[in-house]
Amino acid sequence: MMPLLLFLILVVPLESAKPPGNPKDPALGARIKDLLHTELTSDEENSDAEDAAVREILSKHGLPTIAEVGDEAAYDFVLLLAGEKLLPELQAQVLPKLRSAVAHHELPADAGVYYAVRVRLEETKRLARSHPPANPDLRDRIENLVKADQEVRAQKGFDATRMQATDARNSPALQEILDQYGVPTFSLVGPQAAADFVLMIQHQPARFRQQVLPKLKALVDAGQADPGSYALVYDLSQRDQDKKQLYGERLECGAGEKMHEAPIEDESHVNQRRAELGLMRVELYASLVAELMPQFCQPAVKTSSQ
Repeated sequence: MMPLLLFLILVVPLESAKPPGNPKDPALGARIKDLLHTELTSDEENSDAEDAAVREILSKHGLPTIAEVGDEAAYDFVLLLAGEKLLPELQAQVLPKLRSAVAHHELPADAGVYYAVRVRLEETKRLARSHPPANPDLRDRIENLVKADQEVRAQKGFDATRMQATDARNSPALQEILDQYGVPTFSLVGPQAAADFVLMIQHQPARFRQQVLPKLKALVDAGQADPGSYALVYDLSQRDQDKKQLYGERLECGAGEKMHEAPIEDESHVNQRRAELGLMRVELYASLVAELMPQFCQPAVKTSSQ
């Protein structure tokens, strides 16, 4: 697990903050939430106009605080700043200000942890991408497999029987890769293919996860796998055994139900654990998946949402 950031504790006058339930600038809070929703739900990369809007808010308002926009919008703005294009550009400017704001209790503590972890993870991935993968053929093989895996999970024309048949067809190839290479690493196939391999393991029998979990944990510790991939495998492995999950990555629904988190161990601290792995808050994640993947809650369907 990623170490927590250590923040200096500073004293701030009580009268400088407005109660979180009554933010000073609700219009700005609404704008931030709309920008994040667009970023998270758009099929395309953030437009230049959206990125410019985030920069404009940062320039004009600095880091919007809990007192100004409320806890959720203050957190959402940090997520926007951690976007793939803005993070490398702004991290040197944002990180010290974010640490200070968290120390003054002006921003949510989990937002500070999340951003610092994203900085570290993106630097690790950037270094991995700066070198060609050691096995580009394996990378291409994984990407061809995941293309089929994801196509049958699209909303349009969703068919659970077809999805299950595709997973079964992919199974021998995934086992062969696992037997020959173990869990593919950043250096072997690149960050994207490494994550895609683990994503497909979610759709395979539990025996795959039993093989992958300890190897994946070792790779995360070595900086050769994404901690979010480990959270996926760990939580589903727990559900395989009818145990509570730890990170809130498993969303379930039965016939007639809305998608919801499977039971979570020590749920009051789940967002802190997620932040330490560079994952967004569980309630935001669950809402996003339910919006983007409603096909997984059709009658008589109970399956993985990933």
